[in-house]
Amino acid sequence: MIDVAATLLSHWGMDSVAVRPLEGGMNSDTWLVEHDGTAYVAKHVPATALDDLVAGCEVAASLADAGVVTGRPVPTRDGRIALADQALVLLEHVPGRELDGETDDEQRRIAATLAAVHRAGDPSSEQSDHSDRHFMAEWLDPGLPEVTRHPWLAEAVDAVRAETDRLTLTWSVLHTDPAPEAFVHDDSTGVTGLIDWAGARRGPVLYDVASAVMYLGGPDHGRAFLGTYAERGPLAPEEMQHLDAFRRMREAVQGVYFARRVTARDLTGGVEQADNEKGLDDARRRLAEIGDGRR
Repeated sequence: MIDVAATLLSHWGMDSVAVRPLEGGMNSDTWLVEHDGTAYVAKHVPATALDDLVAGCEVAASLADAGVVTGRPVPTRDGRIALADQALVLLEHVPGRELDGETDDEQRRIAATLAAVHRAGDPSSEQSDHSDRHFMAEWLDPGLPEVTRHPWLAEAVDAVRAETDRLTLTWSVLHTDPAPEAFVHDDSTGVTGLIDWAGARRGPVLYDVASAVMYLGGPDHGRAFLGTYAERGPLAPEEMQHLDAFRRMREAVQGVYFARRVTARDLTGGVEQADNEKGLDDARRRLAEIGDGRR
């Protein structure tokens, strides 16, 4: 168990802090920290997720420099972005309310913010079949032990690779998991931030778009999001025609994610094993609903 207050004093020089746990998040433990009238968020992940956490912090810092509200990491007194031995970072707190994407207005805010991220991330046209750059290669591998336990999932991974690997697409900096609750809107300023950058990387922009559509309940329910993103994002209309292919990719990644949690009985985030099993079943159901791109 991490003593957050003691760690903040030792490594950030913060004394007399108020610390309280935050709810939510399946992959980390977080605390709200208040010090001298300023709010921060302390975030701890399993040691195996440290590299993704650090990479995400670096992306968040770069995008914050470009004007996007991201919850920028706060370096330690000796300049480190993270405490490797504790897999802990301190982040600027982003004020506001988490969005849920249930209204057209919220969907437009989500789309505008995500489009700003992609435009700030140096979008460029790239083909995704470079041997050393397979996007999401650590997830989309049909030979993974946790995948082979579910033949439908191994088949889905093979199918999305065949469907997407040779496409020439717009790549940029991605969030990779832009769920509505990662977008925080401050009603007093009108500014919407995007937080939770662990796992951020460069990749095909359509992956982020498909991820947002998944969380919004599909393209019909996410119509306002898609309309605004088409206007503000970096993608040409013909590229958006590949959205369903990347919806299938996103569901395959979702399936692998929950297959791993089921296999490892990973209950990080305060969930039950039944929640992991439901996540896996939901990915399979949504894949069936999207349909087979090979037909």
